Amino acid sequence: MPTTREAQKLRFLELVGFLEKLMKQSVRAELGGYYGNVTIPVHTATRLGPIPATRRAARIAGERLGWDTYTYLVDGLLILRDRRQPPEEIRLLAGPAAARGRLAREQPA
Repeated sequence: MPTTREAQKLRFLELVGFLEKLMKQSVRAELGGYYGNVTIPVHTATRLGPIPATRRAARIAGERLGWDTYTYLVDGLLILRDRRQPPEEIRLLAGPAAARGRLAREQPA
């Protein structure tokens, strides 16, 4: 019989695996794994566990996928986003929205 700590660790690792699967499904294959974005309603995310633990699990899942994972809460949503800068050929495939985002980042403040 696993101890409480072992059971918690097992549940956490299952959460990491679940989030990794969601994150992997969020990207289009032709974009080479870039532009990942998962949005989970907070009321659903709290069923997965405490929000801080879910955010930590998402960062670990992102590391497994090679993401630079950014998590944030906004308007009742937990958002998990890959904020890596994709290569130029991927940005061109992603379309005008990606190019606009790149141009906005490159303009001087």
